[in-house]
Amino acid sequence: MSKLLKLGVLKYFKPSSVFIENLARTSSTATRVCSCGSYVQNIKRRQKEQQTYRQNTQLYSSTTTDSLNNSELSVNKYEEISEETLQSLSDKFDLLAETKDCDPEYDVTYADGVLTVKISDKWGTYVINKQSPNKQIWLSSPISGPKRYDFTNGTWIYSHDGGALHQLLTEEISQALSSNIDFSDCEYSNR
Repeated sequence: MSKLLKLGVLKYFKPSSVFIENLARTSSTATRVCSCGSYVQNIKRRQKEQQTYRQNTQLYSSTTTDSLNNSELSVNKYEEISEETLQSLSDKFDLLAETKDCDPEYDVTYADGVLTVKISDKWGTYVINKQSPNKQIWLSSPISGPKRYDFTNGTWIYSHDGGALHQLLTEEISQALSSNIDFSDCEYSNR
């Protein structure tokens, strides 16, 4: 009510309580919609900034990440690349929640190098995490099971079948959400 007084709405007339409730509800809904739009724009902006940074870094460094493999990665470089990869994937999964018709159980959590994505009770949960001692990223998929990805030629590759992390996610998440989802715009994909 005091918010409406500040806005000057109650200065000229005394509206009914129903009007005030509807105005407050509409105001909060508009704020949520605006926040979601801003959130999506911020994710897209951050992805673009990361991509630009990566391209600029490659232009000025003598050894690009595309030519590095697991055995050649320093611990610091591994941490940087794996963090960028997981943050980029987290942003993509967050964006899906805003732009696709996801199950009410859909949930994305990223903390301490562990990305957890619950698609639904029926489909299951993906866990993607850093494995620093091995300089790998590990994936636990409810569909294809566990996989250990090595950083090879600028992307994360499963050595047993040569498949890329981002390609597997593209296929499985597209199937899970019944929509074309493309993870190739995420950091360190095999575009």
